[in-house]
Amino acid sequence: VLTTARAGLPEARVVERLGSADDPRAIGALAVAAHGIPVEFPHDAIVQAEAAKPVTEPGSREDLRDVPLVTIDGDDARDFDDAVFAEKVEGGFRLFVHVADVAALVPPKSPLDEEALRRGANLYLPEGTVPMLPPAVTEALGLGLREVSPALTFELWVSEEGELLEERVYPSWVRVTRLTYREALGVEALRPLEALAEAFRAKRLAAGALEIALPEVKVRVEGEEVRITPLPPYPSRVWVREAMLLAGYAAAHLAVREGLPFPFATQEAPARRVEGEGLAAMWEQRKALKRAQLKAVPAPHKGLGLPLYAQVTSPLRRYLDLVAHQQLRAWLKGERPLSQAEVLERVGAAEAVADLVREAERKSKLHWT
Repeated sequence: VLTTARAGLPEARVVERLGSADDPRAIGALAVAAHGIPVEFPHDAIVQAEAAKPVTEPGSREDLRDVPLVTIDGDDARDFDDAVFAEKVEGGFRLFVHVADVAALVPPKSPLDEEALRRGANLYLPEGTVPMLPPAVTEALGLGLREVSPALTFELWVSEEGELLEERVYPSWVRVTRLTYREALGVEALRPLEALAEAFRAKRLAAGALEIALPEVKVRVEGEEVRITPLPPYPSRVWVREAMLLAGYAAAHLAVREGLPFPFATQEAPARRVEGEGLAAMWEQRKALKRAQLKAVPAPHKGLGLPLYAQVTSPLRRYLDLVAHQQLRAWLKGERPLSQAEVLERVGAAEAVADLVREAERKSKLHWT
């Protein structure tokens, strides 16, 4: 709305109609409009997305279709961008983390890449999701949505004490079974993943990591009904979290070793350590945390207890995860990656947009709560 003064009275000009104030969907529309978040995709991005097909590169993808992979997500998950498998080996564990190979279809500076940068991340509102990439991209690349999916695989060897010993990164073909967090609890084949997760978690905690386990809820608006549903603290959530952290740690380690410009996730030590247990102590510790930052230069992530870290497991829904994949893909193919300056530019732009996304999500959830 633009306002002017005429004859001493305010005058309003309608610039966009968001619907009736009584319509529950209008709140989400207002949150999107107020923060300048784009909803419609431009024509060239749609054309690129609709041309998306599972990437067939003869001879360049390892065939892992016989590895029993699983995605473990919430009951209503829509973005299946990672899958895991772990096995016990001599001296420790072998972990596979497979991530949707989005960079194979979204190269830097393409229409889809530029549109993803404009959005920064998926926007999750109680009324629905405003995606970073068109649905056609997820349909083509989401793990488990087709019989066989193209993936970027992080194959890691980890000691019994949770120490990362070796990593391999390569493109692959995978076949995936989908499980919910509740279903995963009863799967005997996931016991090595559980043991590995506990070992790596213990190592991080010994290095000073903070573990804040406050209750979480999901806020959904369905028709005229507002549903606020507690998220059960299933142990399987921890298994997946630790596997994703290991993949991010390995990717950051590889980038530093190879001199590859990369978007690193960092966090300074908290302002203070809060003694005590229980929800009140955890809430107080959360308030003492320094804000996590994304940077183009490596630095420790004190909150996670890791000397290096990068987010690499959600390229369908976080832009800088996609940038990390674009860099890894260029390195694997022997092509020129984005320069340090180009990565820094994307980090700054994506962080600015991510702030708007977080604020829109916070205000919308607060309204319905």
